Amino acid sequence: MNRLQERVHRFDADRGWDRVRPEHTYLHLMEELGEVARELLRRAAYKEGTPNLTEELADAGLLLYKLADQLGIDLEAAMLRKLEANEARYPLASSREALKRYLAHDDED
Repeated sequence: MNRLQERVHRFDADRGWDRVRPEHTYLHLMEELGEVARELLRRAAYKEGTPNLTEELADAGLLLYKLADQLGIDLEAAMLRKLEANEARYPLASSREALKRYLAHDDED
């Protein structure tokens, strides 16, 4: 992931886009996440059209990496730390029980 973040940084720097403020990158990220939502609605046949989740998720992911880079955050290291914290916070046994409750509730709808 660090290689990807570095490549996003170079891509932006080469084009002068590294001067875009993080607040605007965040707004672009939200726009892309809205496009992911639209594609999910297409996937669920709520909207017409062929879903293209791969493209939209990639757009959102690249903007997330850009935002992390702009803020000086090593996204890979941060995500690994967060995953370790989540593993401690949500042990397997209780997580499986929570999933059973969720699935049982989902089946009721």
